[in-house]
Order: sequence, then structure tokens, then C-alpha cells
Amino acid sequence: MDDREFEKILASAEFLRRCEQSAPSWTDNYSDMNSMEKSMLLDEVFALLKTEKSEKEQFMAKLERMTEQLLALTESSQAQAKANEKLSKVIDELKDMLSERDALIEKLRKENASLKEQKKVSDKNRFAGKTQKLSSKSRGSGSRESDKEDYDGTSTPDLPSDGTETDVPSSAAGKQERPYRQGMSYKRMKADKSVRHDFDFSRLPKDAVIIKTFYKYSYEQVSYIQEHRYQVVRYKLADGKIRESYLSKDGGPDYIDVVPGTHASADFLAHLAFNHFVLNVPYYREMYRLSDHGMSLSRMTLINWLEKGARFTKGLVETLKNMAMEKDSIVNCDETWCKVKVRDTYRKRYLWCLVNREERIVIYCYEDGSRSREALKCIIGDRQIKALQSDGYNVYMYLDDRLYNTEHLCCLAHARAKFVYAYEQGGDLNAKRMLEYIGWLYGEEECYRLSGLSAEEITQRRNSLRTKEIIGRMRSFLNVLTSEEHPPRGDLMEKAVNYLKNFWNQIFAYLKDGRYSIDNSIAERFIRPLAGERKNSLFFGSNRMANVSAAYHTLISTCRANGISALAYLKKLFCEVVKGRSDYENLLPMTIGICTNKL
Repeated sequence: MDDREFEKILASAEFLRRCEQSAPSWTDNYSDMNSMEKSMLLDEVFALLKTEKSEKEQFMAKLERMTEQLLALTESSQAQAKANEKLSKVIDELKDMLSERDALIEKLRKENASLKEQKKVSDKNRFAGKTQKLSSKSRGSGSRESDKEDYDGTSTPDLPSDGTETDVPSSAAGKQERPYRQGMSYKRMKADKSVRHDFDFSRLPKDAVIIKTFYKYSYEQVSYIQEHRYQVVRYKLADGKIRESYLSKDGGPDYIDVVPGTHASADFLAHLAFNHFVLNVPYYREMYRLSDHGMSLSRMTLINWLEKGARFTKGLVETLKNMAMEKDSIVNCDETWCKVKVRDTYRKRYLWCLVNREERIVIYCYEDGSRSREALKCIIGDRQIKALQSDGYNVYMYLDDRLYNTEHLCCLAHARAKFVYAYEQGGDLNAKRMLEYIGWLYGEEECYRLSGLSAEEITQRRNSLRTKEIIGRMRSFLNVLTSEEHPPRGDLMEKAVNYLKNFWNQIFAYLKDGRYSIDNSIAERFIRPLAGERKNSLFFGSNRMANVSAAYHTLISTCRANGISALAYLKKLFCEVVKGRSDYENLLPMTIGICTNKL
């Protein structure tokens, strides 16, 4: 080693010693970065450190060689020995600095992992915080089909072993068929009307030889508003009575096609109701559509026409309500909120939804927007229904307190959703075990449906030893979770455990009858049209219009449950209303004479 390199090493050591004695003030140069930018920066630092690792090893090897050379040169000289001792100290200091740098690198690596985990949790809460499906990492290894865990419980995961083996039914292969999908099938493109345009063979060249004839198809939407003028004559009879009437000429309509109280035909009013209550088109957009067709119509006139049309549905709704809640019927119930304008302020009100799955009837009730026990009493009245299934809202406890002849069932899907949140957001492994038990029960229900079992056979299967064993293990595990010796748990898990404990009898009451359903999902599905209307129309102008919406949704959802076109039904209904019919039992979606929609 020459003197130049030796002086350079001594200068470096002196510089490091000064830095240790008077270290500069620390400033955070990355305070303006977010967690994502810091994570990217740390990744770059790790890449640089990885490349410097080899340089560090070469540097250490060079220091070792320098040390050996210095030892050989300083053996014969006391001055060289002192220099060697001094240089050894410098080398030790450099090694300490390198070890400190390694510790800093490890600290940065941990901080990077922490930042990535924070970003992952932030993205999950932002984009997927409300999902009720287990993530792929939570489900463990295995194929996608075998590990699939649907909200409706269509899969059957492996149960945790308690010393005994239990056969687990296979996962359902197909998607659960909704009642309103029965009888429906997909067909090729087909229009309501067809116009044929034939070829003029006389215009072919004389020497042309025809090889083949065929048709090419195109589809056109014809949309316009047509005004009909009916000539009405007012005349006086010989007895002095004055009358007015419309008598058509040959080929003209036999009656004036106008819904009483409006200037809209049956077809036009049906389209207005369909656009607003099925397609969720707000009134102002409907006005724009009509103006594009050359018709000037005010928003208030549009609302009044729909209200006049709803008056003819009161008898139909009452008839459907009596049919849905006849004696020994099973009803699913749910409620959702809406905004109603009351005295120049917007109040939160509620709409009730009742579904009779066996009769395929859906009823919506407004009851002045109340969500109280009195509203439920008014809806049920003195009807002797066999069972009512709902969520855990305390108003439904009225069924347990007063209506002893009515079985009250709670929804297992609500309990499952709480355990999903406790597992995915709280990370509680006990929630995963409870989800496996619930998934097994849903898998059994799917097997019953695919097998086409009767209600009596389902009751027997639900009360089999295998099902009772699973529910018994589930109850034992719940007792362990609620015992005083159990360690504290998170808020989400606490809510899930308390919900399952408080409504245990109501949740598993579905075992008593094969006609009962395991959850209240059918009522939850028919609540969605109200949520769609709430997002597009925002509020009702009065309690009167909230009742109008409930009446139209009752007819539309009942059509949907029976697989009937809502537009075709509304057209035929208003057409019969124009004719003066009021036999409501023959004007229901299932009795008016409309075939199931095959599209």
C-alpha cells in the first residue's frame, strides 16, 4: 500500500469521527410523499443496496489484504506498529459503520412491508370493504370451483374436525334458479312485427341465372307519439234527455281509448309507468324524451296521469295482499328507507316489502312511512299467517310477544354476513370456522333444491342425525365463544356472536318445516327496485306519491315473480280499465291471460 492510499483512508476516518461528534440536524426529505411513493422509493433503495452488497464484500476483502500487508511491513518497526494499531482501529470503526448500515437496511425493509400492508388495507376498505365473499387468500389452497364461497351458500367447505368425520355434500353445479326465471329461455333475435321486402325479378338482366334466394335481416325501432281525435256528438232525444257518445265508422275503434281522468291511452300510460318504475327514468328525463317526439308535457301533468292510473290498482293490490297473507301462508318481510317531502322538508320514511314465495306474490306497503310495531300490526291485521321471516329488527319481536300462532324466523344470511366482516376485516380465525359450519348448511339446502325434494322430504333431511350433529357442534362452539373464560375479541366478532346467540331459536326455526327457507334473501332481492328508484328519483313529493310507487311496484314485482312481461301486463290492464272492467280477481298478473315471457 502506498502513502497516497494510506492518507486517503486516514482522511476518511477523520471525517467519520467528526460526523459522530457533531452530527448534522436530521430533516425528513420525504415528508411530502404518500405511502405509495415511499414504498416505490424503498423498493429502489433495496435494489441499489443489493448491487452494493457485492461491492461491500470486495471492499472488505481489500481491507483484509491491506491489513495483512501492513502487518508484514510493520513487524520490524515500532513506528509501523503504531501505524498498524491506528489503522486497525480505523478498520474496526468502518466495520461498525457497515453493521449499522445493515441494521438500517433491515429497518427500511420492515417499514416497506408495513407501508405495503397499510396500502393493501386502505385499498380493501376503499374498493372492497363491503363484499360478503371470502377472498382467495382467506379460503386457502385448492381449485376455484371447490373453494368457491357464494353469498347464498352454494358451496360446501370442509368442516373443522372435532374427532368425528362427517360427510360433506358436493358443491352445487348450477346457479340457483329464481322463481321469476322459471319457464324462461333464450332464443335468437326476433322482433314483435316483421315487414318483408320482396325482390323484383323483372329487373334482373335477361341472361341472369338465379342460383339461390334468401333474406337479410335488419331491425328498426319505430317510436313516435300519435294523437287520436274522436268525434263526439251531443244530441237530444225525443224524451228531452241530452246525451253524448262516440260512434265509429267502419274500420274505426269501437271505443275511446283513454284512461279516465287523463288524456293518455292505455298503451301510452303503460309506457310511462314502465319507464319510471322499471327503468327508473326520472320525470324530467321523461319530459326530454317526449319533447324529442314533438310533445309538450309538463312534469306535474305526467305525475298526475300516473297517480290517476294507480287509483285503478287499489283493488288489485288489496286482492293480492289477501292472497299473499291467507291462512297458513309463509311470508318473507323486509323494509327500506326513502325520502318524502313533508311540509317543505325532506323526511326519512320507510316502505315495507312482503313476499309469498309459494304464491309468487310481492306486496309493497307504505303505511304513512312508519317503521314501528303499529305499522307491522296494521299490515298483518287479523290474518292468521303461519310464519313470517325477517331480519333481526326488534319490531319483529312483536311476533314472538303477541302472535303466538305465527312462527317468527330470522335470516341466517345476516348472521353469515357479520362473520364474513369479522373474518375479512377483523382477521378473527374463529369467524372462519363458524363460516364453514354455515357454508355446510347452505350446501345441504342446495342439494335439496337440485334433487327436487318435496317439503316433507326436506323436513326429514333437515332433521337428520348429520344435520343435527353439525348444528350441535356449531352451538357448542358458540358457547365456547360466549363463555367468561374466552379472551377478548374485536367489535365485529362481538357483534356477530351476539347476533347469532340472541336469534338462535329464530334462525334455526327453518328446520321445523320444509316450506321454510334458510334465509330472507328473496325479500332482499325484491327490495332492490326501491333502492334503484331511490338513487334516480331521490325523493317522493308527498305521501300520496309514495303510495303510488308502492302500488305500481306491487304489480311489477308480482309480474317479475311469475315470469310475465311487466310492460305487456300494464298495457292489457289499462286496456281493460278503459273498457270499464272491475273484476279484480280476473285482472291479476296470473289471471289476466298473459303467457310467460320466453325471451
